[in-house]
Amino acid sequence: MDKVYVIRHKVLVEHDSISSVARELGISRNTVSKYLQTSEPVRKPGATPRLRPVTDKIAPRIDEILSEWAGRVTPKQRITGTRIYRQLIKDGYQTGITVVRDYLREKRRRAAEVFIPLVL
Repeated sequence: MDKVYVIRHKVLVEHDSISSVARELGISRNTVSKYLQTSEPVRKPGATPRLRPVTDKIAPRIDEILSEWAGRVTPKQRITGTRIYRQLIKDGYQTGITVVRDYLREKRRRAAEVFIPLVL
């Protein structure tokens, strides 16, 4: 969004060439020309966040597996994405290893302790 204003300013106000602006910003000359044709940046209709139907289906089962296995493993053993993926396949779920790992990564990120320094 901000890039549109930068492009328009460089070409229309500073009188830089389209080629030099494209080279400087690392974008195509066609993109620069397109941004010059519109006065305001336009958001395409239907640009909504992507749905994640597979993750929504398997998330409750992953949480169940984590709670079931929590008592069975020692601290040195790890409940890895691969182990959970294999269990999901055994249970009849159709998913990919990346979906499982992404879910676990996001779950760990949300559960991570946040440190906020106190300034005196």
